[in-house]
Amino acid sequence: MNENGYLQQVAALAGLQYYPNQGPWGRKSGSVMGACDNYVAAIGFMRERQGARIAILLRFKKLEQTDAVTAMLKGARIKKGKFGAVGNDFLRWEWKYSFTKPNPEEVAKLVEDLRAAIKPVTMGFDGRCEHCASASTPSLTLMNGLPTYICAGCQEKVRQELNQAAVNYEAITPNYPNGLALGIAAAALGGLAWGLVAYAINYIFLYGAILIGYFVAAGVLKGTGKVTRFGQIIIPILTVASVLFGDAIFFTLIVMKGEHVRFSGKLLNVIVLHLWEIERKGNGVASLIFALIGAGYAVYSARKPKFQAVFQPLGSPNT
Repeated sequence: MNENGYLQQVAALAGLQYYPNQGPWGRKSGSVMGACDNYVAAIGFMRERQGARIAILLRFKKLEQTDAVTAMLKGARIKKGKFGAVGNDFLRWEWKYSFTKPNPEEVAKLVEDLRAAIKPVTMGFDGRCEHCASASTPSLTLMNGLPTYICAGCQEKVRQELNQAAVNYEAITPNYPNGLALGIAAAALGGLAWGLVAYAINYIFLYGAILIGYFVAAGVLKGTGKVTRFGQIIIPILTVASVLFGDAIFFTLIVMKGEHVRFSGKLLNVIVLHLWEIERKGNGVASLIFALIGAGYAVYSARKPKFQAVFQPLGSPNT
């Protein structure tokens, strides 16, 4: 069964409606969405490197603290799927699968179980705008794909606030020297950690390169104060350099252990000068591939923020 037919079944069983091409996850198959017992629900597919999964989003009135929601979910001991994330006005639950999609009846029941679990510590919506809490807003509107109760006046206010935020962001003067300094520091620390961990477990792993890319991107962006072309160029360069530096640390430690010599700058310099030759004979291809993947993730992390809100009414349900 394709995603569209599957979601139609889930919608019928959960007492909700199916909307193709709409929803929080931006997939053509769309999402199952609607209000049930004053809670807003959205169900759809997520596909990432970790695999395919069914995502369930439940929204409620904004809370000051989310600890009670987490505690109630733990106490409920729901066995299907697993906790994804919780915020002050939402809960996300994910059900990962490999080949066969979860039974639609079980997905519909899971939505009900989740709502029942959090109901004692949350409140559903009351037909008024979430933002101003005064205007009557009985219909859901998608704000950047997220089903929400927001009146026309607050929609305009959100647009104005985001436009002003975009103007303020463009007015920031980037601090390139500070960004470069923090980026180099993050790359040096990341490379050192990469080398030490690889030596300790005698294994290199992809997520290490991705973490390095993340920290390098965070350092450069924190230093410059905004996303710039300079940052988007220097971040992947520093990420690759960090992973290669980590390999140099790793090989230096190997030589120290095998030759029973102490660490010295001269030894490290010799390893660096012959690093490419050593990489070709060892596991260097994997390191370079991981470095490039980490650099790609770093560039993805360094995207310019989008200061826009797209409001869209829910389309006609697919019957």
